[in-house]
Amino acid sequence: MAPVLLLVLLGLVQLGSAQPVDLKKLQAALQDLQVERREMSLRLDMAERELKRVKETPKVAFAASLGGNGLVKATSGNKNLVYTALLTNVGGAYNANTGEFTAPIRGVYYIRFTANAPSNFPMSAVLYKNDNQIQLIAHEQPGGEGSDTASNGAALMLEAGDRLKMVLWTNTQIWDNSNHHSTFSGFLLFSMVDEPPKEFDAEAEMKTLEVSLMQLQAENRGILERLNSTESELKTMRDVPKVAFAVSLGGNGLVKTTSGSKTLIYKDVMTNIGQAYDSETGEFTAPIRGVYYIRFTANAPSNFPMSAVLYKNGNHIELIAHEQPGGEGSDTASNGAALMLEAGDRLKMVLWTNTQIWDNSNHHSTFSGFLLFPQRAA
Repeated sequence: MAPVLLLVLLGLVQLGSAQPVDLKKLQAALQDLQVERREMSLRLDMAERELKRVKETPKVAFAASLGGNGLVKATSGNKNLVYTALLTNVGGAYNANTGEFTAPIRGVYYIRFTANAPSNFPMSAVLYKNDNQIQLIAHEQPGGEGSDTASNGAALMLEAGDRLKMVLWTNTQIWDNSNHHSTFSGFLLFSMVDEPPKEFDAEAEMKTLEVSLMQLQAENRGILERLNSTESELKTMRDVPKVAFAVSLGGNGLVKTTSGSKTLIYKDVMTNIGQAYDSETGEFTAPIRGVYYIRFTANAPSNFPMSAVLYKNGNHIELIAHEQPGGEGSDTASNGAALMLEAGDRLKMVLWTNTQIWDNSNHHSTFSGFLLFPQRAA
């Protein structure tokens, strides 16, 4: 419609008022352009606001372990736990010098932690918000010989600037070494930034629509180019692959090794969106570079050591769940963290020599994970 209209206008300029003009058609053409412009403007406004929100939402994920090589014990008051061994710190919101995580924006964050210690003395790991508000706790009373592992986690609503830290209560202990038994991790699920609704200013819109047809056409062309560019960028962001898996060892009994480590093959597949987990090899392969949340749970009778160890690319230990014998009964231990993986990185679970793990059709011992967000190389 716009090119035809321009030809009509050029004819008017050249002929003056000598030729009759169909004003109704001219008005209809102008109205069509106005409607087209308004629709594109509204679409562009919504698309640019969504793109701005997506771009301005920071990528936040951290995972750290206490590290060191031995016991941390408090006998004369509570003690702040400082997790110095960083595994992941996308966004830089975790401070390895103070042990505190500070929420960069208002939003919902998933936070979890795992604690391990000998079972001859009480164990604790307590999540505090802003120094004095207890959010979550893992606590175990003495249980004789052996060791205990306890975990906790939740989705928490945090304001920008809220601080989270882990505390060891008085007369309790916690243990770690370079294999990352005791961990603290979290990530931003989504922002909760309130935006006031944008009101439609009819008078201002009418004034804008009173511009010349030539200018209107040029503006429409510019808006369309911006709209196509914005919607294309949004499509690229939305086309990030969906990746999530959850599996269990399955079977009906004990897996035990006394002559070397053994790769654990989790045969019972509950979820495998994106097909990144291979139930024949037991390996998860990252399809793209990004931050993935990985967790696992191990169960076994407590009369023999138990283990489940997460390896990356065959030889690098990422996380561990390990229990020493503790007499009769059974033990359950879990661990998890947000991990930065390159495309093609492989994760698998390993049973260490002289340890055991147990499962049946009820899925006691599991291995799972999902892609949090892609991360382009710097």
